[in-house]
Amino acid sequence: MKTAACHLTATGAIISMLAWGPAIAQDHSHHQMTPEQFAELRQKVPLYQEYSDEQIIANMQRMGPNFREYLSDSGLSNNIGVLALGHGYKPDGNAKFAAAFKPTADKYPTAMALGMAMMTSEHVQTAIDDLTAAGAETILVLPVTTLRDGGLTGQWRYIFDVQEEAPWMSVPQVQSDARIVMTPTPTTNPKISAILLDNAKHYSDNPASEVVALVAHGPDNDAANQLELNILADHATFIKEQGRFADAQGFTLQDDAPSAVRAANVQRLRDWVRQATDRKQRVIVLTTLLFEGAVHDKIRRDLAGLDYELVIEGVLDNPLFSTWIDDQIAAAAN
Repeated sequence: MKTAACHLTATGAIISMLAWGPAIAQDHSHHQMTPEQFAELRQKVPLYQEYSDEQIIANMQRMGPNFREYLSDSGLSNNIGVLALGHGYKPDGNAKFAAAFKPTADKYPTAMALGMAMMTSEHVQTAIDDLTAAGAETILVLPVTTLRDGGLTGQWRYIFDVQEEAPWMSVPQVQSDARIVMTPTPTTNPKISAILLDNAKHYSDNPASEVVALVAHGPDNDAANQLELNILADHATFIKEQGRFADAQGFTLQDDAPSAVRAANVQRLRDWVRQATDRKQRVIVLTTLLFEGAVHDKIRRDLAGLDYELVIEGVLDNPLFSTWIDDQIAAAAN
């Protein structure tokens, strides 16, 4: 189905817990991939066309596990439940992600399902089952990413039967008697512009002589990447005008695109930073990421030898993000 709210009707089987105990289900299916699965991933992920089977497995292992965690007290019951979907982060990032939903978890049965879901949807299904067991008849699914049309958002949409084709593996789709409502990502929400501006201003000394490079992960698909650049341009315009910076511009790295594509994007970013410093402007490099993580490390390597200030605070580190959560729940619950 193609609408933002999808109703799934079938009986959801309870999926067994794996090694991390009753609160977490984890997946290691990439350890037993078939030749057909390797072929499907190479067909759908351009970067994997350059990789051997062993390199694909190693890349997927670096993404971290898929897991779910139930965030509410076991005695809480409500006919509305909340599922937060996220990429998966380092342990401190996972803890921050959970903490952002703590106020919600005190009011509604709330779970989070983290991970790329490239090979499995078990952690998502288990989270849905947890919420229905707590009495949820309507489940609000919040895809927490600032990438609007990347592979991860498409995979989530496929898992919830909002789009027809999986951008990665064709994993099982969620089955539930509950009414499932999938909300938009926060990508174009005005609160994200405000958060990005706030994060940039924390690193600013004299905005009239400073420029801001707004850097995003970026999808590998050309059309989706152009859409992402258009969204970044809107955020950059807001940052420049409201922050009174000399300039602001958006860039995507396209980490999952073929290496030559990413290299060209990095070169464009390096050229822009170098030209700004040649003009005696101070460069602030700001990302749309939720937390400091591996992409920040990549940016440091990408911009080695250049003069700039990297903002390490992410979107979810900002207190304004909790108001986006409240807004989504209020809108979707009505």
